[in-house]
Amino acid sequence: MDEATEKAFKGKFIWLTIVLNVIILCFAMGAFVLCRFAPSSDLGLPIGISLLVVGAIISISFWKRYSQTKAWLHEQS
Repeated sequence: MDEATEKAFKGKFIWLTIVLNVIILCFAMGAFVLCRFAPSSDLGLPIGISLLVVGAIISISFWKRYSQTKAWLHEQS
């Protein structure tokens, strides 16, 4: 793998790692808010559900970009 390809791969890998961490954080915070604040607060349920929905939408985007990066990496070898 040449220098430019390796640099491009590092950028793609860093981006995918950050997005995956955001997904995990959204699902964890959504579950926490639903379990902790939904029964006692009026805003707990909408916030928890919206965090889970945002996590699901970002997951779909992540999976598409991951598949593209995987195909790109196989073409490089």
